[in-house]
Amino acid sequence: MRLRAVTAIDPAAPALELHGNWCTWGSLAACRERLSRHLRGSGTRVGIVMRNRLGVVGAVLGALAGGQSIVALSHLRPGARLAEEIATLDLAAVVADERDWLEPSFVDAVRDAGLLGLSVATYDPAAVTVVTEGDGRAPRSPGVAVSMLTSGTTGPPKRVPVSYANLAASFAGASHYESREDARPRLRSGVATLVAPILHTSGLFRLLLNVLEGRRVAMLEKFDVEGLLRLVRTYDAKVLALTPTSVRMILDAGVEPAEFAGVRAVVCGTAPLDPAVAEHFERRYDVAVLVMYGATEFAGGVAGWTLSDRESYRDTKRGSVGRVHPGVEVRLRVPGTDRLAEPGESGQLDVRSGQLASDDPTGWVRTTDLARMDSDGFLWILGRTDDAILRGGFKVSAGKVAQVLRRHPAVRDAAVVGLDDRRLGQVPVAAVEVTGDPGPDGLVAWCREHLAPYEVPTAVVVVDELPRTPSLKVSSERLTELLVALAVHDGR
Repeated sequence: MRLRAVTAIDPAAPALELHGNWCTWGSLAACRERLSRHLRGSGTRVGIVMRNRLGVVGAVLGALAGGQSIVALSHLRPGARLAEEIATLDLAAVVADERDWLEPSFVDAVRDAGLLGLSVATYDPAAVTVVTEGDGRAPRSPGVAVSMLTSGTTGPPKRVPVSYANLAASFAGASHYESREDARPRLRSGVATLVAPILHTSGLFRLLLNVLEGRRVAMLEKFDVEGLLRLVRTYDAKVLALTPTSVRMILDAGVEPAEFAGVRAVVCGTAPLDPAVAEHFERRYDVAVLVMYGATEFAGGVAGWTLSDRESYRDTKRGSVGRVHPGVEVRLRVPGTDRLAEPGESGQLDVRSGQLASDDPTGWVRTTDLARMDSDGFLWILGRTDDAILRGGFKVSAGKVAQVLRRHPAVRDAAVVGLDDRRLGQVPVAAVEVTGDPGPDGLVAWCREHLAPYEVPTAVVVVDELPRTPSLKVSSERLTELLVALAVHDGR
């Protein structure tokens, strides 16, 4: 396996960095060996609390190199909920950072479930110790690499099983971004940055892609602008992988263009990026913004921009998410039907590829995204079929309303959800982060200028921070809870 081959090239060479602390390729190999001694047989289901820490990352890489089946556990879950979850997941073992094991309720949950508990040191993947002894059970999920948590933007996170075959196909699809003269395992001279959480697909995929290519990786435990600038200054990063929210955070912080003088491109995914924000970033920093499109269900990206496409089409295809990767097929259906859309017509997007796990015998996976594709093969994501708010018989797109609010010069970010209404069924209510003082009435007036009357939010609430998932997407579920608690709409 390539992971094993990469870690064996030069065991003493540095591999991963966090907070200025490095671990070696050899320590990653040692972590794999120690896990293998405890987790006998491939496919053994092991829960890992997915933090961006060196020991945890070493455990993730070690489990994958050993053919185990990882079940992602979120460190953001309240302790009681995580304890309940551990008891229901049919695991053989739980692996967590040494500091997680300081929580007595966490230890008790693992012990009461009869599971092997393994602790990994924050900065040393090779330091693996037993906290609780298991009862010998070894439930397995053969062929499943990792059961990933979705981002949870529209509801509670779900787990999506991603197979080893899905991952291999996903890496093959992304390989056209690399200029490979020699595909043999080797250690490269550059240092990649990882600022996304490995709890979600974008972070895990970027981690694996760089490790498999033999690149050192410098990580942030949690994204912040100063942390990113430290990595850029220290390691002369050429390519950054950022979210739309982090792109806006950099612009809002007024980071000087000189800080990104050595950066060649920003790869941006996980959520829609406003083309105007991308253009602003490109003008200010003279850095190419390459949008990608993917999802947890896709085991990574299925479409994206390349630098060569940007040179040829940047002005005529702005707003597109690029072209589909090699080995990926897409089709568009008339929403709610099986009829294929006419050429040039928008429709509901279906995807077929070896990197997708599909229950359909034809291999197609139906998404909730609305899209269109042009004659050059460029794909536009227009919205979602599941963000509709039904207001008295009228269908309101929450994404469209949020997009209009983001265009206001004083709005940094916006999100819209539907709140229950006795007369109309649901009504749109918005929450915004602002950089000025437009006033809620001013924002409602702005919406009236740009939206149909039935699309205008019944209220616009200014908040310090929108509730977000670890990948910095807005959580609609938590936002709904917040707005209900604030009693911004009484439902009558």
